Amino acid sequence: MRNAILSGGGTGGHLFAAIAFAEFLEKNGINPVIVGSEYGLEKEILKNYKFDYFLLKTRGVAGKKLTDKIKGALLIIKSITDSFKIIKETKPVFSLGFGGYASFPVIVASKIVGVRTAILEQNSIPGKSNKILSKLCDITFLNFDITKRYINGVVVGNPTRIKPKKPHRGIKKPFTIGVIGGSRGARSINNAMIELSNYSLDINVIHQTGEQDYERVRESYKNNKKNWRVEKFIYDMDEFYSKIDFIVCRAGASTLSEVACSSLGSILIPYPYAIYNHQYFNAKYFHDNKAAYLIEDKDLTGKKLFSIISSLTADKLKEMSENALRLCRQDSCERMLKLLLR
Repeated sequence: MRNAILSGGGTGGHLFAAIAFAEFLEKNGINPVIVGSEYGLEKEILKNYKFDYFLLKTRGVAGKKLTDKIKGALLIIKSITDSFKIIKETKPVFSLGFGGYASFPVIVASKIVGVRTAILEQNSIPGKSNKILSKLCDITFLNFDITKRYINGVVVGNPTRIKPKKPHRGIKKPFTIGVIGGSRGARSINNAMIELSNYSLDINVIHQTGEQDYERVRESYKNNKKNWRVEKFIYDMDEFYSKIDFIVCRAGASTLSEVACSSLGSILIPYPYAIYNHQYFNAKYFHDNKAAYLIEDKDLTGKKLFSIISSLTADKLKEMSENALRLCRQDSCERMLKLLLR
């Protein structure tokens, strides 16, 4: 069986897009080999999958202080050397980077030895690494049309674990809202949800809090007599999306791809410290397409969530659901593989 290297990680957004594409490759007779970082989420998550994988000792350097940048640069050099060994062992037909600090050394090493290379820029605003890699790679894939302002590439969307779902037809009973603040949770969203639990709302909630805030959120809901479901981490995201009618979440690229393909209206709260503030522009794209409300993190309160959620009508939910589904690119994996093997 032929092998293909998929590199990336550090955050769930990069990792889960790679996993979605890896599952697609397996169905098409190609063995995926995932390369991530020892310091990323993938160290724990990949144990739950049967994929071959390697973890490099590499860290990010963007937005770090000078000493950390120097250490990170040295680790990148070592990781390029380690990537040569992985490439020699696996002999991949192509090497595809999904972003995150594990992609850079793998793609550079793959290019040097003559392996066909590609990257996927998931966000609306490309990072510095992908701007560099886009000039080295054979193919650059883009998730958003607006990213063409910054780098040249082919717009294919973003691989997602979620099977596309029909648009929601108004308000169901019970009306269920999903809440996720990224793979590790989000303190500001958790705080706003605790405040929201003080209000009288006829809703159900499924809330992924992350490890640190799990007990605090659970106890707060209990004290406010809310029988809302609280999870540290949700592994079966397809089931999660199938059970909810609306979502409150961050605006990472993979999350938005899942929200779109689940045809969900949303309240998006961009992570304010994302590099180049790319989550804000991701969220604005959905807001401009009338698929989401946008609240900046500094303006987020339980009162504001209550104001939006209590004002939702059947017609508004139907409109947002249909607009979200229009942003779902269902054939991203097929298009990517076709171009990679051409």
